[in-house]
Amino acid sequence: MRFETDPGMTVTGGNLLPPVRSDWALLLDLDGTLIDFAATPEAARAPATLPSALLQAAAALGGALAIVSGREIAAIDRLLAPARLAAAGCHGGELRPCPDCVVSRHAPPLDPALVAEAVALAEAEGLHLEVKATGLALHVRACPDRESAAHALALHLAARAGPGYEVLPGALVREIRPRGFDKGRAVRALMEAPPFAGRRPLFLGDDVTDRDGIAAARALGGEGILLGHDTPAGPAEVRAWLAALPRALGR
Repeated sequence: MRFETDPGMTVTGGNLLPPVRSDWALLLDLDGTLIDFAATPEAARAPATLPSALLQAAAALGGALAIVSGREIAAIDRLLAPARLAAAGCHGGELRPCPDCVVSRHAPPLDPALVAEAVALAEAEGLHLEVKATGLALHVRACPDRESAAHALALHLAARAGPGYEVLPGALVREIRPRGFDKGRAVRALMEAPPFAGRRPLFLGDDVTDRDGIAAARALGGEGILLGHDTPAGPAEVRAWLAALPRALGR
């Protein structure tokens, strides 16, 4: 799915993203899709209007809106407070199919000794390490010249974690995660649960880590959009499109 615009057209979410459908299940990446990137994950902030816009869009879709992120669900909740939404975290390692559901963790935790080793090595290399419930991420957005060092360290840590782990390169990040856990798995799990079941999934993402979610949405009869590839829209346009969604559905 690609969205082309006339060179003279004003760029807005409305003409760079698809017309709203009432039978959608909306599955949204967070960083780079709903919120702008920051130098570190901890420095990221959600615009003040975003939590309310997400809640209103979710209500207009009968609750069928979820955040699908590499972050932990607890971190998603902190960023989007006071909104609490259906979510999949840690690339599908965590799942909460409804706002009031208990978070279920499907991927194993890392060995604490390995986490301690990763913290020490990342500090020695001058890299920012994000420790997650089921994996690690080495971020170099604040020091892009250290990307090769981050990749080498990620390979080392994945090897130390064992054959059940892999390295996933992203935009200025290297993820160490359990094999078999990705956003495609998260999409499939969410789409089996109410209120998502029976709807057409639409997945919005921006990075290589989102391609599995896009592929899963398409395989389930829905659609996926990679920002910067299928459309020039970015987080600002997605937020404007999201804010207009309830009105577009007459809700």
